[in-house]
Amino acid sequence: MTDYARINYVYRQHHRRFVAHVERHGLLCQECGGRGSEYYTSYGEPPEPCGWCETTGKVTRWLRGQWLHMRRAEKRAKKAKAAA
Repeated sequence: MTDYARINYVYRQHHRRFVAHVERHGLLCQECGGRGSEYYTSYGEPPEPCGWCETTGKVTRWLRGQWLHMRRAEKRAKKAKAAA
């Protein structure tokens, strides 16, 4: 049996610690430009939260490295597809 109340509690505690950490040491989130939400959404709907920064607009150094690694891989794949 899944304890949803416990899962919610653990997530909220994680988010509280994440926010406190990135406020002190965080870097601007490049995915959303520091907004905390996605760029392009329709006007009738609320913006989608950014998955990289957990809606804070800032990321840790490790997350920034992961984001850069993902972008480089996408760029290499795009070049390989164009060359083929």
